[in-house]
Amino acid sequence: MRVKSLTVLGFRGFNEEYGIDFHRSLTLVYAPNSYGKTSISESFEWLLYGVTSKVEKADSKEEYKGSYRNRHTPEELKPFVRATFIDRHGHEIELKGILNTDETMQKIFNGQEVPQWLLTPDISKAPKPFILQHALKYLLLVKPDERFQGFARLLGLEKLDLLQRNVVSLCTKPDACIPYDVSQFLSTVSTLQARLESQPSLATIHKLISKGTLGLQKAYEEIAAECRRRVPQGTEEKSILPQLLKIRDDAVAKIFKGDIKLPKYTPEEEKANEDDESFFLNCVAIPVITKYTALLALESIQHILERADFFDLGIKILGTTPAECPFCSRVVDETLTKHIHEQHASLLDQKKGSNELQKQKDEVKCLFEQLKTRINTYYTRHAGRANQLLALEPELERLKSILSPKYQKNFDSIQTVISKLNAFKREIENVRNEVLERLAEIEKSVDENKENAELIKKLGDALTQYISESRSCAKVILENANAMSEADSVLQHELDHLAGTEDISVLVDLYEQRQNIEKKFEIIGILDGLKDLRRTVEQYVANKVLEAVSTGLTSEVMEWYEQIKTKGDPDVHFEGFDMERTKEGKLKARRVQIKAKSYGKELASAVSSLSESKLNALGLCVSIATNLKGESPFDFLIIDDPIQSWDAEHEIQFVEVIRKLIEQEKQIILLSHNRKWIDMVRSGCRTINGKFYEITGYNQAGPHISEMAWARWEDRLKEVNAIVNDHTASSIRVQQAEEEIRIVVAELTSEIYLKKKGVKKNPGSLNATKVRTTLVECGIEVGLVDRITETFTTTDDAHHAPVDYAANKQRIKKYHDWAHELAKLLE
Repeated sequence: MRVKSLTVLGFRGFNEEYGIDFHRSLTLVYAPNSYGKTSISESFEWLLYGVTSKVEKADSKEEYKGSYRNRHTPEELKPFVRATFIDRHGHEIELKGILNTDETMQKIFNGQEVPQWLLTPDISKAPKPFILQHALKYLLLVKPDERFQGFARLLGLEKLDLLQRNVVSLCTKPDACIPYDVSQFLSTVSTLQARLESQPSLATIHKLISKGTLGLQKAYEEIAAECRRRVPQGTEEKSILPQLLKIRDDAVAKIFKGDIKLPKYTPEEEKANEDDESFFLNCVAIPVITKYTALLALESIQHILERADFFDLGIKILGTTPAECPFCSRVVDETLTKHIHEQHASLLDQKKGSNELQKQKDEVKCLFEQLKTRINTYYTRHAGRANQLLALEPELERLKSILSPKYQKNFDSIQTVISKLNAFKREIENVRNEVLERLAEIEKSVDENKENAELIKKLGDALTQYISESRSCAKVILENANAMSEADSVLQHELDHLAGTEDISVLVDLYEQRQNIEKKFEIIGILDGLKDLRRTVEQYVANKVLEAVSTGLTSEVMEWYEQIKTKGDPDVHFEGFDMERTKEGKLKARRVQIKAKSYGKELASAVSSLSESKLNALGLCVSIATNLKGESPFDFLIIDDPIQSWDAEHEIQFVEVIRKLIEQEKQIILLSHNRKWIDMVRSGCRTINGKFYEITGYNQAGPHISEMAWARWEDRLKEVNAIVNDHTASSIRVQQAEEEIRIVVAELTSEIYLKKKGVKKNPGSLNATKVRTTLVECGIEVGLVDRITETFTTTDDAHHAPVDYAANKQRIKKYHDWAHELAKLLE
């Protein structure tokens, strides 16, 4: 896509809203330094990428904070950058970025807010269409690793670069990448090996295990033989381990009984805790409260239920003694009997209406019964978990004498955890009792039909506190489970030392942990193999990058570098890209080399050997080559001050580069503070008839930008005259003369209007109709207006020439004379 126009308000150097139109091929912008020229390129950068390259590459981004918003823009206005582009199908695309107060961007794509620009191919993967003076040498002068990453990005090898960096990170510091559980596992097995090493009686086994996987089979044969020697003769194979454990436990029990156990919650228990807590809170939620309070209606009909029960009993007895009341022995005649049955029927109807409430009452009672059960289960799951550890409290002094002072830290940890858990257990028990009391009150209220919503609220408060205390307890358990496990391991080792069972304990652990030892050796083997993996990956990536930079990229950059070189240059030049090598000839990892030669001799590097101007030229060529390489949605290049420190010869050469870029269908937007060179570009690209802007001043409102003529109308008419008088001029050159006539007429009309009305019209917007209207408005003689309008018969932008159309030199000569006649009105 190409740039059609740009509008900026409140961004960087632009305070007041300003718009700029761009030529489809070449637009030049000249300004002295500090006149806001770079704000144009930065507007495009920020709009497309949300950041400018200066900020992106800044060492201290804090210094650039708040630098996007123009400080003179009124607070009520939101700064924005809006650009209109023309895609490859001729459709207009409008991107608008609004600068938020936090310096993020609100993106508007064709009037609709979007999270990302809807452009294909993805612009984040395409080369950025900017060649900026401050960034020309960035890739050449940065540290080797940054240069490698930069080239990988330019060549589309980011994934390969990321793969290598991840592998290097893993291989360089594998311990940092090992999951905690695996690290703990390795530590546990290593501790066992250290204990084995400390036992002289098991030296043979230690020697075999030290060989790793190769000695493991023989080591376990020796372990089995040693175990058999430690148990009574004739012990069956399956009973060897239990017998060893009994020998060890019997000896240790004479010194201390008990274990330091604080087990973690299993995943099933954690899920049960979550389910119980959810159930507790649902029991005091609005639906349950509503159902509970609805039971109050039962109280108002209680007397009806009691009368219905009374009549049920009376009628049943009356069936056996129909002539006498069963309760008072009064005579019951037929009329009274009928009345009794009618009353009973009425009471039964009323009783039916209460059945639903009675059912609801049973449901509520059942719900609270479940709540009571789950409260107790929840309590056991939390408070009961610490019982084994808390049982050691009476033995703390004895435990201290075993562990201190060597393992004082472990003992202090045990003592602290026991103290915390005791406090939590008491608090949980107190809160649980309060919950049960509140629940008993609610159950009583249901039985007595005296439901009260306040009781549910009190239960809810108690349950919330119950959950909170239980969670705090669970947190202490979770945070200290590993420490208690470590303390238990220390205790067992000390007990073995005191009981003289260290070797037996080591044998038991070796016997039980064969699979773990095998796994450790496998992991160590993998970690050792990472060194080879790193070397393999480094060489693979280096070869891939070498292939990309030494062939394709070198030739593409060299093509443009050759065009900038001059014949008078000293023979010290860029020679291509390569990868640095070791003395053995192997490729060095992540070291892209920029080669240079001088009179046939290879130099240390281009960076250290080339002059400032040649490094700038090389950086420019790298930028051009990468922008023309690969898929990109951009058909434009924004080039800002590319020729700093260049001499006149190289400046001339670059004009040719610009023409070649335009020939390759690139739209060029060129900004420079060098007026002499900008005029040289206009002259060298004379026939392109692009747009030329000059920033003539700068104040609080922003830069003052004026559109200037691409060429003087006098020079254009001279060129027209030269073409029509050239008998060898091709049809294309003659058609070019017609185009020059149209431009001259439009520019002269604009100048006449300025002279007559004091207002300058944009020559680029004038067609036949607008020229005629403008000249008539200026009071130009009608005959001349007709003649001037006739020049647009074949030169107007809207004209569609027939297939057999050919430019006519005689007609162009008439147009030439009429243009001179129009020009006399400016005298």
